[in-house]
Amino acid sequence: MNKKRLEYIEGYKGFACLCVLLSHFISAFCNVWVTSLPERQLTGGWFETWIGTTPLNIFYNGNFGVRVFFITSGFVLSYGFFRTKDENYLRKGAIKRYFRLVLPVVAVNVLTYLLMKLGLLYHQQAAMVCKSYDWLAAFNNFEPNFFGMLKEAFFGNFFGNSAEYVGPLWTMTYEMMGSLLVFAFLALFGKEKVRFVLYVLFLVLFRESNYSHFVVGMALCDLMQGEYDVIKKYQSKKWMIALTVLVGLVFSTYPSGTDPSITIYRYFNLNPWIDTVTVYHFIGATLLFIAILNCEILQKFFEMGFFAFLGKYCFGLYLLHWPIMMSLSSYIMVCYQGTMPYYKLVLFNFLITMIFILLFAVFLSKTVEEWGMELANLVVQKAFFIGQKPCEKKTVTETAASRMGTEGAGEKKNE
Repeated sequence: MNKKRLEYIEGYKGFACLCVLLSHFISAFCNVWVTSLPERQLTGGWFETWIGTTPLNIFYNGNFGVRVFFITSGFVLSYGFFRTKDENYLRKGAIKRYFRLVLPVVAVNVLTYLLMKLGLLYHQQAAMVCKSYDWLAAFNNFEPNFFGMLKEAFFGNFFGNSAEYVGPLWTMTYEMMGSLLVFAFLALFGKEKVRFVLYVLFLVLFRESNYSHFVVGMALCDLMQGEYDVIKKYQSKKWMIALTVLVGLVFSTYPSGTDPSITIYRYFNLNPWIDTVTVYHFIGATLLFIAILNCEILQKFFEMGFFAFLGKYCFGLYLLHWPIMMSLSSYIMVCYQGTMPYYKLVLFNFLITMIFILLFAVFLSKTVEEWGMELANLVVQKAFFIGQKPCEKKTVTETAASRMGTEGAGEKKNE
């Protein structure tokens, strides 16, 4: 845990972001891969109803990817505090969180609104072509309203669990409130020994909520920062790390859209009152994260250029893939259907889509996200130094915290 930037965590998030992108793309244009329903077959090939029943579904398991986002957020948001024990980090982080995220979120909502208003979304027509009747066709099928869009962008996405314009932004309420939960918990109990008991109590309290993921991420960060014999023993047992990865993969690949009774996971069903999919993916993402935190081989794997790039721009990728998929990607499927074999068209579409998503994500990162960072820093400066005498000097700790900020503590700008 001596790497200041924790690049491998960014890489793990990059992999998770790719899972989410593939999940939405395949749910839209190869829906049978998710549902395994024979009536959704597009070419009649046996693999169409088979692939979703196998562990290969992890590569387009968006629910697993979201679990990774929440767990790693809990980790990186608390990392700076556990390194410094500086409560200024928590106060500044809590103030900055909304302002550093809001501008990109507003931008992508405005983009989606404009596409809807101009009639440039083709997902309804594409849903008929791709037999994604109950998924792709279910989104953005209302009359857009400018002020309603602004209300959702500034408030609903962050505090109202609303995401009518940009579907994937349902996660932003959990990201926002989960962040505040982490900051508040650490401010109250971060230096108390009783916090380890409270981790368990909070995990039980939020056992049926996505906020449990933030608690786990925070607890893992706390454990990894300490000099605990149990951690050292675990790190020395390579077979235990390998077993953790194996078990983590089993839970992470539990099918999201396919009836588990027709898969190899039919013996894993829990009682019907428990969200089996979320619970299993939560366990799987946690186990894989534990293995990554304790294995240099896995860390080097996720530090590779491809995953590092995805991790660096994952916020933009996550935001922009939705309007691009609903417009350009859907248009390609509608316009070019029948001109080539179906899966050649899907592959062509995916390549074009990824090029546009990556280009726009980099642009968003270097413009709107940077403006968001500047806005957040400005708000923190105003909040912290109103009423401070001009000649008053900051302490060494305050100066270090100001220079380091949340990014230097391990949280990237696209968190």
